[in-house]
Amino acid sequence: MKNLLSIFSVFALLLFMCPQDAMAQRGGSSDSGFDQGIKVGPFGFLLGFYNATYEKKLKDKSSFTIGARYSGGVPGLDDFTAFGANASYRIYFKEAITGPYFAPGISFTANSSEIFENFSNIRPGAVIGWQWIFGGGFMMDLNIGAGYRLGFGDDVDTDFDGIRPSFQYSIGYAF
Repeated sequence: MKNLLSIFSVFALLLFMCPQDAMAQRGGSSDSGFDQGIKVGPFGFLLGFYNATYEKKLKDKSSFTIGARYSGGVPGLDDFTAFGANASYRIYFKEAITGPYFAPGISFTANSSEIFENFSNIRPGAVIGWQWIFGGGFMMDLNIGAGYRLGFGDDVDTDFDGIRPSFQYSIGYAF
């Protein structure tokens, strides 16, 4: 837990020391001109974890995200598959949908495996991150946080539940 706190602190410090955000790259405009975006995790084909997220601006400094995940063909766990969904409410410190943000959210995952039997989990949590929108609408999102995982299923023991770290890097297109 101490290592997670150290990593989170360093990430937050670097995040808020970043001198340039997407507004500066768009000529200093106070309105990015974008109000929604679609993002994917670019490393899914390497790790066997695929995700996609849709984000919609709600107000000047807030947005809503909804996403889906699929895990299959994970190296060393060939019989493991998982499907999940997540949602979050993002609070931007400057302007939605670009710059630094805080996002409480929740996710649900249903897992299937011959080794672990079938089980599901629900995970409320929060992340802090930064989203950039570059010329032409290319977007990049980076966040780190934690959530409390609650497992459900026949073979889920009490060690399964607990606080788990989260990290996400995704790329996409804003429009």
